[in-house]
Amino acid sequence: MRTILLTACSLAALSVPVVANTLVVGNKFDGTVSFIDLDSGKEITRSPAGGSPHEVAISPDGKTAVVVSYKEEGYVGEELNLFDVATGNLQKTISIAPHRAPHGIGWIGNTNSVIATTEETRDVIRVDLGEGRVSASATTDQIGSHLLALSPDFSTSYVTSRGSDTVSVIDVDLMELLETVAAGQGPEAVDVSPDGRHLWVGNNLSRDIIVFDTGSMEQVARIDAGFLPIRVRFHPDGGSVAVADLKGDRVVVYDAASREMVSEIDLAAGGLKTPASLLFAPDGSALFVGAQSTGNVAEIDVGTWSLKRVLDAGDGADGLGYSDIEIAVS
Repeated sequence: MRTILLTACSLAALSVPVVANTLVVGNKFDGTVSFIDLDSGKEITRSPAGGSPHEVAISPDGKTAVVVSYKEEGYVGEELNLFDVATGNLQKTISIAPHRAPHGIGWIGNTNSVIATTEETRDVIRVDLGEGRVSASATTDQIGSHLLALSPDFSTSYVTSRGSDTVSVIDVDLMELLETVAAGQGPEAVDVSPDGRHLWVGNNLSRDIIVFDTGSMEQVARIDAGFLPIRVRFHPDGGSVAVADLKGDRVVVYDAASREMVSEIDLAAGGLKTPASLLFAPDGSALFVGAQSTGNVAEIDVGTWSLKRVLDAGDGADGLGYSDIEIAVS
């Protein structure tokens, strides 16, 4: 295991551009969405997004970003907001009432639909974006159904419920609850391996990570993290797993097979605080980390597991989406 500090050499690398296009960031504290040009590293525009824009989903063609409107003190969201990535403009708002507090979200393959958790109503919804309506729903009947992860073939959704300490398995085609299994205490983070065989669940209160076999939904391993693992994310090649340490201001990297820690990146050394979201670039060359307290995003070079750039976003930088559509410079 090695600790990566922000050295003089890595500081010099902060200005090195990457070959990429647009990063979409939900700024949950100021109710906006940032559109960042990744070639220049500059925020091109920041658009109003309604209340509490936590998580983001990007269409397969990269043209559309769907942003949830979750909840905060005095507000509970009942809508999804659709943005045109090329311009950063709001295109459509879809009411999901009576479902409330959408949070975790994923695009369902090459369809024109997304699936989202709706925490206040203890269910999961499928939304047809073209028709602008909820087309189906499945009840979890669990407290705090917060995040979800889709299987690689998009047939199954795994939903973590923080208040019930469970993971719910949803058939996406039928929108039916298949089973509910026990996790650790306060499960939130969730991701599926690229081969679809394993599910990693981070537990906020028990400060551990449980690995499930997706075929049987039996626990095959427990990692005693010793920190609050707010997000977990598999590298696209499946060889490693990044975990955000919310309170420790770092990212910890595990070997997916051995489940041993292989690296850690000290974000605080680069001025970033409370990492609460993770997203790998599709080619696996970079890892983006939303730092909500400092309103910026870390770009980590995966080849060296070191901090490459700090990208400015908005207050409460959280949900992340990656598009190969270049946003127009106004």
